[in-house]
Amino acid sequence: MSCASASAGRTRRASSGQEAASGSPHGPEKPATIQMGRSPLELGDSNPVRWFSGEAALSSPQEKEMSAGGGAMAGRWVSWRWILATERPAATRMRRLAGLAVPIGVIYLAAIVTGLAMNAQYTGDAWNGASTTVPRTEPYDWLLSSAVSMNVLGQGCVCASIAGAMSAVRYAIRNHTHPRVYGIFSFVSYVILLSILLNQVYGGGSHAITALTNRQAVAFADQIYNYLGGNFNWDDDKFATTFADISQSNDFWGFLRGPFHDFLLGNAINQAILIDSQLGLPNPGPKGLVNTPAMASIPMAGSRNNQVTRGTFPWIVSYCNLRQVVRDVETIDVASLLGKRQAIRAPTGDISTELGYYFQPEFLPPNMTATVLPSSYTNMFGREVASWDVVGTTGITYPGAGGIVLSDVTYPECFEWNGTVFSLNISEGVHGCMYQGSWFAEWAADGGKFQKIYEREIEELSNSYGIGLSTVMAQLGCSVVNTYEKVQAYTFYTVEFMPSGQVAPMEPKVILANYPYATPTDTFFPLILGFYILCEELQDMIVGGPTRYFLASGWLNLFDWLALLSLYVLWVYDSIYYGVLPELHVASSIRADTFWTLALCQAYWQTILGVAVFFMIIKGFKFTMNVPIMCNIGNTFSHSVVPVGLLLMVIFFLLFAFAAVFHIKFAVTQMTSFNNLGASFEQVFQGLLGDMDTAGIFADSPIFGPLLFVVYVTVVLFVAFTILIALICESFAAVRHLQPEDGFIVSCVAWAKGPDTPNDDFESEEAGADEDDPIVFEDGIATALKEDRPARSGLVDDEAVDWQKVLRRDLERMSKHQELLQHAVQAELRELSERQAKQQRVVQAQLEQQAEQQDRIENQLKQLQQTLSMSRPFVPVL
Repeated sequence: MSCASASAGRTRRASSGQEAASGSPHGPEKPATIQMGRSPLELGDSNPVRWFSGEAALSSPQEKEMSAGGGAMAGRWVSWRWILATERPAATRMRRLAGLAVPIGVIYLAAIVTGLAMNAQYTGDAWNGASTTVPRTEPYDWLLSSAVSMNVLGQGCVCASIAGAMSAVRYAIRNHTHPRVYGIFSFVSYVILLSILLNQVYGGGSHAITALTNRQAVAFADQIYNYLGGNFNWDDDKFATTFADISQSNDFWGFLRGPFHDFLLGNAINQAILIDSQLGLPNPGPKGLVNTPAMASIPMAGSRNNQVTRGTFPWIVSYCNLRQVVRDVETIDVASLLGKRQAIRAPTGDISTELGYYFQPEFLPPNMTATVLPSSYTNMFGREVASWDVVGTTGITYPGAGGIVLSDVTYPECFEWNGTVFSLNISEGVHGCMYQGSWFAEWAADGGKFQKIYEREIEELSNSYGIGLSTVMAQLGCSVVNTYEKVQAYTFYTVEFMPSGQVAPMEPKVILANYPYATPTDTFFPLILGFYILCEELQDMIVGGPTRYFLASGWLNLFDWLALLSLYVLWVYDSIYYGVLPELHVASSIRADTFWTLALCQAYWQTILGVAVFFMIIKGFKFTMNVPIMCNIGNTFSHSVVPVGLLLMVIFFLLFAFAAVFHIKFAVTQMTSFNNLGASFEQVFQGLLGDMDTAGIFADSPIFGPLLFVVYVTVVLFVAFTILIALICESFAAVRHLQPEDGFIVSCVAWAKGPDTPNDDFESEEAGADEDDPIVFEDGIATALKEDRPARSGLVDDEAVDWQKVLRRDLERMSKHQELLQHAVQAELRELSERQAKQQRVVQAQLEQQAEQQDRIENQLKQLQQTLSMSRPFVPVL
């Protein structure tokens, strides 16, 4: 229904009655037009008192006479009807304005609040952000493409402006075009936006927002895993061992002698020294060969002391750091079978980075000093930043930076005194000496000397208290750069030394990030997409109303909110990533132990990106609601959410109960899958897929083990999942009758099947049934809503639907159907009475025939008796 017809419907005709001329209460004389829905200014009257009293509502002398002559109620009726007629359009206009302005205001508010908070925390300037003043000097000139700036507020406002303009276009198209035009626009815009997001994730190139989907980058990470995951076997090791097999501190030093030795020294030993004439220098120099192309250093003209500049190597180990987290220990007296003895134990409490007992100078390796570094550090913008914790295998948390680090002072040429500060001698180059737990392999000018120094340091650490009894965690972290693929890898190999005496190596981590660090662009597309979806959802909620919003699309709107929230959090973590970048230029305080926070932030960012892409793709389910067959699948999901969710809660409690039983029974066995409750729960969940250590269970407990496993399989797999399948089948049967609305795809399917072919997917069972057929009962209001889709969507004025016309049509159709039904019932009753009368006549005829047959039989019996009496012989009586 058009807006013109709706406004025309606001003009009503009313009979003035005979009292308008003569005052008598009978008989109309002249009709008067009452202008409904017009304001006082439109009628030339600026007195609101007269307007609401009903005088200004009368546009003719006859109407005024009607109001004066016994028509006071009519005047009040006119005023009341005008209020009703104008209140709804005014509310609709306000709702339209709010639907356009409120979402844009919300996204600007989110951008401003988040931007101010991020800038204040990581740059110190909430409004303007900050820029690094780091000079691009060696050795980190390759790491910074230029001075890095961070202004989260400016980036958020730019993205909010773009998203607001896009939402305004979308709002106008939905509000002022045909529903099918908006439907095509909505689908096409979704496809375009999703394609852009996927292109930034998987497309590669300079516009890519992640290096994780780059195949060559992934191969680069695999190469690091393979390099450090090899076996190491030394004279004092009886068997070949990998990092995952480390069970004592000596194994850890064996790892440093083996795979890590080649990994750290590879690019320094295999360094190609070009002759000085090739570098444009007057004096010729030595010439070397490259043995390992993947880890080669090739100096270029202008480099100093044969150090490496960016862009001259396939990939290089920049630095590696070894830090230890310790716990203060105390000496106690314990009683044993051999008498009273002294022992060392760690007091209860939080793990700290304070210097432990076994790191006193007399227990340190020779020619080494220990330094205690705090768990916080200074970021690139000069702000103090707290590091993020390292979570161990058993849930113990360790500081993500700081701890005990060692410095090798054997070679004085490695260090210098800057006043009272002992620092690394960068100006003279380094020979691989450990400084504050770090080996700066990138700076090594002499690979042979670097190798000798490193091997001596590892030997001294392994022969002394390099890892003391107070050590609770040792972490080895490296930064590796691949300039060909413009990617950097943060590599972490961590070992826990637990109070129980267990030495547990954690899962190695290689986290990829883009290289080099650069200023983030002003337009972050995931944020634009998230703000656009937020405007879309708020528009539908405000204009259409919360009830319609939550009931019309059901659970599908939940995917939209999860998508926009994940995209927003993605932007937050992207800003945090630049905020936790450590400073790189202060030679007196260079720390290589601070990159765990950066790597963990990148890992969280990648996880959130995957979640955002998932929900953005699932968001497309909303476009299947008008597609035959596909709509049933989406409706099945929506219908089964609550019952399936409740059943999954029951299954969770069942799994938790069985996990507790398996853990208590098989905790102290050779099976590591039941060592703790969490691992046991994971194992029983994997048992749903058949991945369970049944051999170990049966061997440890030949009677109880098989019985417990059979009960577990029967209850969880056979019973619970059979109920799950039944609930899904029930939901599918419940929504099977819901048919898609008439639209482009439905029309195409109908055209493909032909006009004479019934379509059971979206037509009625009676193909081609007429709407007046008494068998097909249609609701008039539903039909009107189907025809007036803009009104149903909530973005068109409710007055566009003439509800009186709808109700009249509905009443007419209901009365017509009722009349037809009465005729049908009467005809059926007449037919039934005729059948009953006919049956009665048939029964009566049968009864008459039976009576005649009975009379004939009686006559025959009488005749037979007479015949017998006449033929009987005479016998005299004696």
